Amino acid sequence: MHAANIGPEFGKENLKFVNIEKPQAKSGEVLVRITKAGLNPIDYNLIHGKIVYNLSPVPHIPGSEAIGVVESDGTIFKKGDRVLIYNRIFDGTCDMCRSHSEHLCRNGGIWGVVSNGAYTEFVSISERNLFRIPEGLSEEVAVSLPVGGLTSYRALSRAGVRPGDSILIYGASGNTGIFASQLASIMGLDVYGVSRKPWVKEFGCSTVFSTGEVPKDFKADIVINSLGADFWKESVSHVASGGKIVTFGVLTGREASLDIAHLYTNEIGIIGSTGGSLEDLSRLLRLTDKHELKAPVATRMKLMQLGRALDEFEKIRDGRIILEIS
Repeated sequence: MHAANIGPEFGKENLKFVNIEKPQAKSGEVLVRITKAGLNPIDYNLIHGKIVYNLSPVPHIPGSEAIGVVESDGTIFKKGDRVLIYNRIFDGTCDMCRSHSEHLCRNGGIWGVVSNGAYTEFVSISERNLFRIPEGLSEEVAVSLPVGGLTSYRALSRAGVRPGDSILIYGASGNTGIFASQLASIMGLDVYGVSRKPWVKEFGCSTVFSTGEVPKDFKADIVINSLGADFWKESVSHVASGGKIVTFGVLTGREASLDIAHLYTNEIGIIGSTGGSLEDLSRLLRLTDKHELKAPVATRMKLMQLGRALDEFEKIRDGRIILEIS
């Protein structure tokens, strides 16, 4: 079977497609045929050697967001089940796992980073990492939930959002931004987006500010910055007194300065958020039964077109990139 392979030299020019043996399901695992995978900043950065997590193995098969079809019967899942993959490796025994924070497992990490990932035709994976895709949920949304949907849901939960709160979302047209906007709207928030794309209004934003054009006196109870350093100072300036800023991305850099006096005199809280727990994903999937979520797709490509997909990722797009695996 085919797989995308990167390392020990990184960069898309060093991306290779190799033939590997089809995996065999171990005890507690099932074989899953990957049908679709997402291309996210974590995958892009991994391929370019800019990952902030421990990478294993090297050479490496990237891909941290995928759906597929079960190919072998297990204890919980049966052949033919449509599933999405919870993209965290966790031991289930550490203090984080016991407190239902599997995504912070002391001995784990991101599936597709600390383990080989989804850019291949088949994977053998633990049944506890699988969720059935609900009937009626589109594959475009399903494949976007493990990263975009779950990251946004967790961030909003950690911010303690309440109906009537105002929220300003930087990168509202990105994968996480699209879900953050929709989920915040569903939760009863007044949603403002920052994007060059006016179509984000279709995904829950009542008002959209063009990048760099948020009024200086505009304040929001919660600000989400998934973009990183380039927008840090600006985004903090728009947090209302007693408000919170949530961050979970470093696309434009991971180091930024901070006016400490502005922080404490306005009692602004800074919240880091990453991924989400098994329970978070379960709740998110239950929410999809009651509310329709959308995931605009800009480009669909085959796995063997991954190099071209990486080129497209660097451009400003109307939606996300989906890889058709098998």
